[in-house]
Amino acid sequence: MGPQIAVFLEVTPPEQRLEVFALAHGMSVREMELLGMLADGSDTKRVAQRMFMSELTVQAHPKSIFAKSQTHKRQSLLSQILGTRADQR
Repeated sequence: MGPQIAVFLEVTPPEQRLEVFALAHGMSVREMELLGMLADGSDTKRVAQRMFMSELTVQAHPKSIFAKSQTHKRQSLLSQILGTRADQR
């Protein structure tokens, strides 16, 4: 019998899902930071204050994130990150 390969699958803990998702989709550290704030429910104004950028810039960032994750809506994006279905939210 030749060499064998074993594969183990584990459910990613919620606190690691964001980072795994961002890395899998080639997102920058800044995009990952924004994703975390979106997942926490922060609004545009709060994100702008925390990231030291204008609200217009904050509004532009999700477009890049949507493109990289092939999503079009915030709810779909968050559902992918959290591992839930959009219609369950």
